This record gives sequence, structure tokens and C-alpha cells, in this order.
Amino acid sequence: MAQALQNRDEYGYPIRPDSRKKLRNTAVRGSKRLLLAAIYIFMSLAGFIIQAQVRGKSRPALHPQSFQPRRILVIRLDLIGDLVLSLPVVRLLKRTYPDAEIDLLALPSSARVITSDPDIQTIFTYDPNIWRRPKGLLNPKNWREARQLRQRLQERDYDLAISVFGPWAAILSVLSGARRRVGFGKEGYPGLLTDSVAGQHWDPRDHIHEVDYCLRLAQAAGATIQPEDRIPTLAVSDTARQAVETLLQQEGIPVGKTLIACHVSSNNGQAKRWPIPYWARLIDRLIQSGLAMVVFTGAPDDQELIAAIMARMQEQASNLAGKTSLAQLAALLQRADIVITGDSGPMHIACAVGTRVIAIHGPTDPALSGPVSPQATVLRDDIWCSPCYKAKGAPADCRFFTTQCMKNITPQHVFNTVETVLGQNGQLQQQDSIALEQTPPVEELHDEHHLS
Repeated sequence: MAQALQNRDEYGYPIRPDSRKKLRNTAVRGSKRLLLAAIYIFMSLAGFIIQAQVRGKSRPALHPQSFQPRRILVIRLDLIGDLVLSLPVVRLLKRTYPDAEIDLLALPSSARVITSDPDIQTIFTYDPNIWRRPKGLLNPKNWREARQLRQRLQERDYDLAISVFGPWAAILSVLSGARRRVGFGKEGYPGLLTDSVAGQHWDPRDHIHEVDYCLRLAQAAGATIQPEDRIPTLAVSDTARQAVETLLQQEGIPVGKTLIACHVSSNNGQAKRWPIPYWARLIDRLIQSGLAMVVFTGAPDDQELIAAIMARMQEQASNLAGKTSLAQLAALLQRADIVITGDSGPMHIACAVGTRVIAIHGPTDPALSGPVSPQATVLRDDIWCSPCYKAKGAPADCRFFTTQCMKNITPQHVFNTVETVLGQNGQLQQQDSIALEQTPPVEELHDEHHLS
């Protein structure tokens, strides 16, 4: 098929790499480790100098009774879902320090989802991934952009910076000039943080959710945590809602019609995607049953994956991938009655805008990064090797190249869950001609529509 689905089986999963690709992957990982080791040595020296300069100076406790920041910077340089899970930090800081202006530094590809957030004053964007390869150090443009960002941040004169995750966030908290810098000490470099929090993300001894790591940092910055603070909330603008309604009407979907949004893609690992033929069978069943109208969501890069699914379908669903901005995607997911998705950024967006979600999990552990909304239903088959994904390792791809954990969640299972969520059990017309298998054997999923 097209390039994005090359080296994939008929389910859409990667095939076992040959020896040449394994060698290349080993070489790339080795060069990255050398670069990261060099950066660690350099930044540790810088941290030693920083600590020497402030040694002996007293600092007030980070608490609203003794600390009144004028400007706060929150740094989260990660994928969309991780950024959404970090929003409780913003909410808590605004509640704790209502007079402070709160800025956010995020990846350019992620920041657009929060442009309507009422608690954020200014959004800065930067992508530190330009430094992940040695040749990035030789590019004058990279150094120029870093200097410009440093200048813009220092002009804001921050009293507090929150390094939410990773070493780059710790580095940028220093470059921002913030007088107090909060973060997990083991994730940064020695000496960069003024207020180091014990522990680190994804410590296997913790087994706690990503949002709870974020809450620890907010608490270290002076916030008082309530149970409801675990649920991220995402603001959606009226302009985005109106644009989505116009788009849906153009697709023949009237206002008030029950709508199911299917997000079939995901980043950072193909194994987080439900099988291509399963999507086709489920969406056909949803349309033929009359339960709801169905739309595909996604980015322009998802078109080939969606085309592979639609090629197997008997019915027609609206394909809105690439037709919405990120802010409009949030509005579309809010408009939907149900969002069906694998472990993805739009899964967290849908939860944060209050939509009912059916989340299909396999290699990733929902207890660590799954939806925290009470409106979410997680589907997962607990086979012996699942979950297998380690956040600090390779992308979420199956080490056995079977992805059986996702194949075991059948279209019939998801369809029954949709019925339950919509509260329409027993109200559908009998559709004997389109009945799906309860537990389809792997070989029965092969049909005339093969990927090539």
C-alpha cells in the first residue's frame, strides 16, 4: 500500500524487522545514548555552578501565605495526551495563586489544543527534539531559536517554573530565569532545580497514574489537592463549536443526531491501534444498526490508515481527518455522544471535554496513563504479557509481533459496550445478516481486502 502502511500486516501492525533494520536501530540508539551522556555531563557541571551561586541563601516556603508569585511558567514538552493530563497543574496553581499570570511552554504540535484555556496567559512553543541527533548541534538555526526563546522567557521575569516532566523541561526552567524551579530531581540534572521533588515519572515501584505525578508537583508548589482535581478539564471555544457544526452539516449530520467519533490512530507505537479489519466490522455494524452516525477523526497523516479501513467497509462513514484544527477536534469530540479510540491523545481530549469514551487498551497500562474520567470505559484483555509498554523504552510495539492483546477485543465486544453506554440495550432492530463473531479466530479475519 502507501508508504505509511508499508512493512505492516493486514491488521496494521509492524512485521518482524530484518537484521539490517535491527542493526540500524541499534546504531541509532547507541548514538543517542552517547549524545545524552555528553549532555548529562555538561548540564551537571552547569548545575554545580548554579548551586554554588545560591548556596546559603534562604528562600520562603512555597505556600500562598509566604510566597506570592507574579508570573508562573509551566513546562510540558510532550505529546497531546500528556499535555492534557498536565492541565490539573495549571488549574491548581491558578486556584492557589489567583493573582499570578500563568504561562505554558509546550510542543508546537500539542499547544494548539489549549489555545482557549482561560487560566493561561501566554503560550510559548518549542521542540527540543531538534537536539536529539548529533547533527543538530551543528545547525546555527537551532542555536538561534534557543537564544530567542531564552530571551522571550526571561522578559517575562518568572518567580516560579514547574518542570512537569523530563530533563529538557528542567533545562528550560533554568533558561527561563525563574527564581524558583520545581520538578522531580531524578528527571533533570543535578543542581538545576531549586525545589527538587523526590521520585520520578514512571518509577516501577510507584505504579501511579500520570496525573498523580502532576498533582505531586502542584502540591510541592503550594497547592492543596482535592479528589476532583484528578480529572483534567479542557476549554472549548464557541468559535470552534460553530465551525464543527458547520462541518457536520456539510457532511449531512444534523444538529442533535447521535454521533460516534472513531479515532483509529495513535502516536508512539502501532500496537496501541485496534486492528484495521476490526474497525471496519464495528463501524459497519454501528451504521447498519441505526445506533448513530459515525465519523472518523484524525490528522492528515491518518488518511492512509482510514482509507485501509474504509476499503474493507460496506457502509460509508464521514471522514473528518485533516479537516479540523486541533481546537476544532476538541469541539468535535465534545459534540460526539461517544468516542471510540485506542490509547491516544484524542482519548484524553475527549475525557477532558466531558464526552463518554470507550478506550481500547493493549500494550499500555490504563492504571498509568489511561483515562481518569468517570465517563470512560476501558476495554482490555489481560493476557500474560500485557501491559508490556515501558515509557522510557521503545515505542509501544509488540515484542512478539502478534499484538494478540488487541486482537482479543472483538468488534462484538465493543459494539455491546456502545449499546450499554448509550443505554439502548434491547432497543435495536435484529440484524441477523450482520451478526459479528463473538471470538473470531485470527484466520477468519482474512478476506479479499488485503494490505499491500
